[in-house]
Amino acid sequence: MRILQKLLTAVFLYFFIFTASSTAHIVSLNLQSNNRQMIPISDFEFTNVGYISFVLSSITVTSTSSRAANESRIGFFLQSHDDDFYLYTREAINQDIFEFKQNTITCPFDFKSNSSVLYTFQNLSHGPQFSFNKSFPITYSSIKSLFFINCNTESLVTMEGHAELYNLDDGNGNKNFLSVGLTTLPFRYIIFSFSYLTLLGFWILVCFKNRCIFNMTHLLMGGLLVVNCVHFMCITSDLHYVKITGSAHGLDVVFYIFQLTRAVLFSTVIVLISAGWFFWKLFLKREEKLVWMIVIVLEVWGNVDPILPWEVVVPYNKESGSFADVIYIFAIFFPMALSITSLNKICETDLNAERNVVKLWLFVMLTIVYVLITKILLLAVPTRWEINVVKETTIFMFCMLMLFIFRPVDRTRIAKADETRFSTSNSSSCLDCPV
Repeated sequence: MRILQKLLTAVFLYFFIFTASSTAHIVSLNLQSNNRQMIPISDFEFTNVGYISFVLSSITVTSTSSRAANESRIGFFLQSHDDDFYLYTREAINQDIFEFKQNTITCPFDFKSNSSVLYTFQNLSHGPQFSFNKSFPITYSSIKSLFFINCNTESLVTMEGHAELYNLDDGNGNKNFLSVGLTTLPFRYIIFSFSYLTLLGFWILVCFKNRCIFNMTHLLMGGLLVVNCVHFMCITSDLHYVKITGSAHGLDVVFYIFQLTRAVLFSTVIVLISAGWFFWKLFLKREEKLVWMIVIVLEVWGNVDPILPWEVVVPYNKESGSFADVIYIFAIFFPMALSITSLNKICETDLNAERNVVKLWLFVMLTIVYVLITKILLLAVPTRWEINVVKETTIFMFCMLMLFIFRPVDRTRIAKADETRFSTSNSSSCLDCPV
């Protein structure tokens, strides 16, 4: 437990200190004597009225050797991708970065993938310090990645300024700093937030009516609804400010915190319910605690990895992602198998155990459907907003059905039903109160 607490503390500190907004598209470009070969700036989905604007000043290029810097090999370029946002991310881009660093290709300007040079420093007016202020229109809709390239390893680049990536709204022509795939999400996330708030109201009512059998697991379920509701409020505010100003104003940090908390709490509830914590036993076994910690570590890594600096992340491939998913799936189903095995041994003499087995099997099938949709079927969804909507709808339905299956039930009504079905009343119970 102490190791887990230290891990989560370190992750939260990382969020506060190092995270940059994942959706803000006014990107700072401040370099001081930098000789990095490739600097990924931003990904953005443009419409046919999109723009990339640069406001740069104090641009200097110095060479550490006797040869003058080749300014035609320094500049910015866009890389276009297929419309399938989910499949191209990190597979195409990071593969090019990996090949560049391994020197299997001479320069990103020579990539075989669909790329286009935006401009090079050769086009700048000559002088001791260059300045640049220009906008480039995007005439067709696509997803593009903006990079700064320095193919001269002996050249040091210094510059100050920023880049803006935006689309123009059809109605008023104002700048919209959200990608096409994100524009419709704020309204949809507001709907999800109110849906979780409504579900939380029903859950509080049910738990209050059956407060005599209310336990810690029911409390965690309610906490999960609260975190989900606040999570969608934060991400909606984040996207709204980004759309107007291009910057998240620090709301992205709050969003990352609640996103991590939501993911960890969601997996924790699944593992604890599968293990039967406070339902048919009050303590977790040693192996169940180990599984719980493995699941939390996987969730923490899954939420930290997308926001790590690019130069730190190992080139991504489908095999490593799939391996982590396989470990996660086995980890959440392991306590389910143990619980079903132990409950089946006593269900012949214990009515509570028989009911718990039925509920646990329903939960297993519900979890299987959730895993299939979120880990496999989302690969076939074409656009980013559809991916988000399908995933969040699946999670909401999962939470709603989970609460229905393991809701606190009136103990007296169940006892009367059992007396009607069975004539014996001296069977031993595996827990004082049924689920």
